[in-house]
Amino acid sequence: MPQPAIRAAVLFLFLIGLASRLPAQTDPEFVVSVSPSIVTITQGGTASLTVHIAINERPNIEFSLSGLPSGVIAQIPSGRAGASTIVLTALPTAATGSFNVALMAVASGFDPPRSGNGPQSQNFTLNVKPMPVAQWEYRMERARTAQELESTATNLGTQSWELVSVVLTDRNGADEWIAFFKRQKLPHE
Repeated sequence: MPQPAIRAAVLFLFLIGLASRLPAQTDPEFVVSVSPSIVTITQGGTASLTVHIAINERPNIEFSLSGLPSGVIAQIPSGRAGASTIVLTALPTAATGSFNVALMAVASGFDPPRSGNGPQSQNFTLNVKPMPVAQWEYRMERARTAQELESTATNLGTQSWELVSVVLTDRNGADEWIAFFKRQKLPHE
């Protein structure tokens, strides 16, 4: 074998041996965390959670959720390194209770393409509470004139009272206006 061919073969074998000691290029490790770990939502309401992705590179990240109860809809953004917000909406008919939900994150779009690390998963608890039943308080007001009633209604309106109905009666030969009002009770009352 000629001398240059031997040198080329030795160099080739040397490079093959050196390359075989290098680890295969795989997707970088990434860490997924969710906060808060317990999300509470009321039927007919919304809540959000933040997904944090810690990774040294900038791949595409796809999120998916499993274990959502019926009637809860998720608005899932395109994932990225750092923080992403997922908004959950509970329809008025959403199932109530406590649910274990799994968030799955998959990184892709590396240049050059790689293989290796699989999806990362993080669980959180979703509590869906029933829609509260409105509690009302009622009030009746009497007035001698329409203007007096209008003034009273305007004043009560600034305090969140709603006019329900008005009755005009004859009391001992004089008009009397009777108005019925309601307002939603505040939680601390």
